[in-house]
Amino acid sequence: MAEESVPEILQLNDDCLEEIFDRLQDLHSEVAFSQTCQRMQHICLSKWRISRAYEQLDLDKWREMLPNYEDLVYFLAQMRPYLKEMCASSCLCALLKDLDEMQITVLPRVTSFYYDPEDVDCYPSNRSIRKLSELLPGLQKLRLTTPIDGRFLSHFEHLQELHLYEDQHKAYELQQEYLDEICQKLHDLKVLDIRTYDVISKLQLGNCLQSLRNLTVLKLNLATLKPVLPAVLELPSLRQLVVLLDNEWHIPPLVSPDSYDHKIREVGEFYDIMERKAKDIVGFAVDGYYMPLEPGWDAELPIWAHRKLKRLAICSWSHAADYLERYTCMENLRLLCLRNWNELSDDILLRFVELCPHLEHLDVSYCRELTPNFLPRALEILKQREPRKPMPGYRHTAPLLLYYVLSGFEDFIDKTNLKSSPDYRGYIVFTADFPFGSERGLSFVDRGYQFEFDCP
Repeated sequence: MAEESVPEILQLNDDCLEEIFDRLQDLHSEVAFSQTCQRMQHICLSKWRISRAYEQLDLDKWREMLPNYEDLVYFLAQMRPYLKEMCASSCLCALLKDLDEMQITVLPRVTSFYYDPEDVDCYPSNRSIRKLSELLPGLQKLRLTTPIDGRFLSHFEHLQELHLYEDQHKAYELQQEYLDEICQKLHDLKVLDIRTYDVISKLQLGNCLQSLRNLTVLKLNLATLKPVLPAVLELPSLRQLVVLLDNEWHIPPLVSPDSYDHKIREVGEFYDIMERKAKDIVGFAVDGYYMPLEPGWDAELPIWAHRKLKRLAICSWSHAADYLERYTCMENLRLLCLRNWNELSDDILLRFVELCPHLEHLDVSYCRELTPNFLPRALEILKQREPRKPMPGYRHTAPLLLYYVLSGFEDFIDKTNLKSSPDYRGYIVFTADFPFGSERGLSFVDRGYQFEFDCP
């Protein structure tokens, strides 16, 4: 009996087949290639698994890449064991129904889920949250931007990060009983963001703090922090505390609403944190627009004895820039954010470049008083510090990232194309993005203040 003939393409080794795969035009062609036989499937799957483009499941985008339903179902079934992240911009209920119809009942390796629906009224039901916990049993990071009462969130047994903040209107916030349940049952929780943007939060942490011993990041409203501030500062693992100033305020009956300044906020907790945690503070951010402190407010701060600041953001300020001079003693400064200062001068800014040798991020967006003269002067300081830096292979320190949107030298940078200038290469990187970790708005934090701690 004659031997069965083998197609010529299957006579090629795997390296050649991978070269063919790399030359396919789109995902539809790759899926068709994969479906021919088990060996082709193995070749394709080995490529898909290492592609960062397919680490995150976004069903709406995957539908655009694979409009044929059978192709989509096949591809999703192949990638199901390897997906690491998931996001959704359509209704969560509809998404779960679609996955159920595709016989996707569990995504075992997904550790991050981000739900931000385009339809603002598409609130997730409690039933959907429960089904989501069954679909993603290993979830560690969950972000929901829609109103939710919190029922069944405690079913995510391995959750480490819970983000419930959105800087827009929410119809209602988390219910207290479910917050208590989350804190008591989720023992791995390290990041908790329960801020509510446009109302005074009614949430209380009094019954939760004993269960939050592993918490490293806490983001909450001032109204929630007030009753428990000392206990919050005693959390043994706390590294970051972000406080959102409440958007509503109480006007005393004897004060005229027409003369009441809504920008006057309670700052007692701000100073209390400064006093209690001075030796551990390595970063803080404050927004002068919403919390306008008097000139010299920081002259007697207890942080000066320790000089440990690495990250500093003082934004939207109308004070004279000379008040910044005292911060140049913070020699370990890595990030300096002075966004939206009215009177920031070249000379003060150059002092930071000169006296803070570890400075990596400098944000002067919206600082209109700065001039193009700052740029060559800053470059000269950096060159004197490391004259051999442009030499091939010499990389002693990272370049300074300069954030300059709507600053006094934005037009000059763009017109002279300094971004690609060889003179600045290795010393200054010009970028329009906001610094990593910075939230939206004109300050380092949204409408409030932030502290970062270096605790033993």
